[in-house]
Amino acid sequence: YQASYTYINDEKFKPIGILNLPYYEDNTLNDMELKEFLMRLSVVYLFMLLIAIVLAYFITKYITRSLQTISDKITQTDLTKRNEKILIENPGHEIGKLIDSYNAMIDELEISAAKLARSEREQAWREMAKQVAHEIKNPLTPMRLSVQSFERKFNADDPDIDTKVKEYSGTLIQQIDTMSSIASAFSSFAEMPAQQNENLNVVKIVKLALDIFNENYIHFMADEEEIIAKLDRTQLIRVITNLVKNAIQAVPEVASPRILVSVVSEGDKVKISVADNGIGIQDGFKDKVFEPKFTTKSSGMGLGLGMVKNIVETYNGTISFTSQPEKGTVFTVLFPKA
Repeated sequence: YQASYTYINDEKFKPIGILNLPYYEDNTLNDMELKEFLMRLSVVYLFMLLIAIVLAYFITKYITRSLQTISDKITQTDLTKRNEKILIENPGHEIGKLIDSYNAMIDELEISAAKLARSEREQAWREMAKQVAHEIKNPLTPMRLSVQSFERKFNADDPDIDTKVKEYSGTLIQQIDTMSSIASAFSSFAEMPAQQNENLNVVKIVKLALDIFNENYIHFMADEEEIIAKLDRTQLIRVITNLVKNAIQAVPEVASPRILVSVVSEGDKVKISVADNGIGIQDGFKDKVFEPKFTTKSSGMGLGLGMVKNIVETYNGTISFTSQPEKGTVFTVLFPKA
């Protein structure tokens, strides 16, 4: 506390005593006012800080908006589709130069993509034409030799003339049938029929596709009696038939041939596997298995697996394989159920 002292004087102003007045100071009101002032000042500073953060955010966003747009467009750039140019109103000088460079690149990219697509189509037609010509020449050569031989040896008075004409006709018909099968194979590969999708029991259809094969070493397995998927019946049968035919052609030299066809359900997909214990696929050929004209067999045009791949990919499915030389091959097809 504080104290105040003063003299007590008499009438003649002589000190006769000392007066002590103690003073107890109460700062509660001042403390409250100071505290309230500091709180208000803190609120003002906090409010100003929030305003500064919001302003900084919007200013930064405005400054970087053009860069973000350019970044998004560059990320979305795809050679296989048409790319959009960047259009931004009143960009800065440096941003404008960057946008002009990007738009010029898009123009050049479209021109290059068109040239590449045209070149690929022309190359594909050249390769297909070469393959067709090669396959047609194979039966034409024996047909020509047969005609020339018949022309040299023809004798109307020959008592066996009917037999020779019949043999000659049979040879020509056989080669004509070969040419017809070549035309049908290329037609089937080039023109996939329109899909007639329906809800199918894949297990039942695969069993039906296997009924045409008489080999007793073909086995079937399914983890369920019914697996429903929306597919085209005919195309599914073509997939199974081609895979099983390839498996049969891979096991003729095996002492105990075995082919296992299995159908299992995996979540929203159905998996079909065709496994054999045949000669397998050499490592050098694995990258070419699905090429339209590739084959390791002495006969055939190598269109089967290419056609299978086309069908599977039409349904957004996948086809893959694993193989070990002299041990066997497993082809796996995954179809979405819906």
